[in-house]
Amino acid sequence: MLIFVRATYENYMMKYGAVAFWGLFIAYFILVHPCILYYNSYHTSNNTPDGMLALAFLMLSILLWSVVLGFLLWLILKNGILAQRNLNYIEQHGKRLDGLIRESKVLREHGSGPALREIILEMTNFSGHRILHTMTITDSKPEENRFTPGRSISLRVDPSFSRNPYVFLEGSHSKVNYMLFLPWFMILTGVILYYRYAYASESGSLGWRFLELSHPLIVIPASSIFAAGILYFIIRVFIMGKKTTAERLKLKFLGEVTIADIVEVTQTGTYINNQPQVQYTLEFRDKKGTLIRAGKKQIVSLMDIAQVSSIKRKEVIYLPDHPENFSFFDEINH
Repeated sequence: MLIFVRATYENYMMKYGAVAFWGLFIAYFILVHPCILYYNSYHTSNNTPDGMLALAFLMLSILLWSVVLGFLLWLILKNGILAQRNLNYIEQHGKRLDGLIRESKVLREHGSGPALREIILEMTNFSGHRILHTMTITDSKPEENRFTPGRSISLRVDPSFSRNPYVFLEGSHSKVNYMLFLPWFMILTGVILYYRYAYASESGSLGWRFLELSHPLIVIPASSIFAAGILYFIIRVFIMGKKTTAERLKLKFLGEVTIADIVEVTQTGTYINNQPQVQYTLEFRDKKGTLIRAGKKQIVSLMDIAQVSSIKRKEVIYLPDHPENFSFFDEINH
């Protein structure tokens, strides 16, 4: 048991260690590198002689920083105050779904305090199909062994899947961590101080004419927006298959499962981490008997490409009211 917990902990640390490394790597090129490049090259207080153009650069800089700070504030509100409000609403008005714990493992322990735990539930969705659902929860009383395999458990589900967190354990309690606003105010303060520092040290009594497109006051927020857009694109298109978390959960909990005939499998020519992307052309009939013909892209292992080409049938899950909204069942059912 000790070996299992230690291995789980080491895997957890490796996973989040990699996230921390790449986070610092990206942060360096967004925050530090533009400053190194700018302040190690020659600039004057009159980089932009046209005063109106200099004011336009100032307005552009303020706009870009407003987008960055507004987005960060929205994330904090979405996962804090708004999530708390949604949780209370779903607790009162959401649908109840009973399940059975198939697997349970500790990801992180805090001595005798709460433990971070991953559980895999087996249940019947609202369309009558057996599904699996993996959740990461905080076990506030690990000594009570409430989440051991074989025990029954109930979820509360938002039927519209429009209110984050969409699905949670019945009876869950949460509180808003207002400390998350502290780093936001620190970033806001840092930006304001940098504006004052740049003006005091670079303006040379010529106002904002030192501003140019290569100045960090413009490059840093623009790079942040660009990096966030690229990251969102990669996650949305290549990892989540163009479906958001809400869309995937909606498919899982409301979807009908059927068998689709694979008409054709072709490679798209796109590779992600040296793994090829394939395009399935498939057909299936929905619950009303309507024939649905559609395409579906998927990243597959290079070792499995030959087997994928020989697949003739595959389980799909679709929304009863919108059968064109579907996914492979094995992509959703975990």
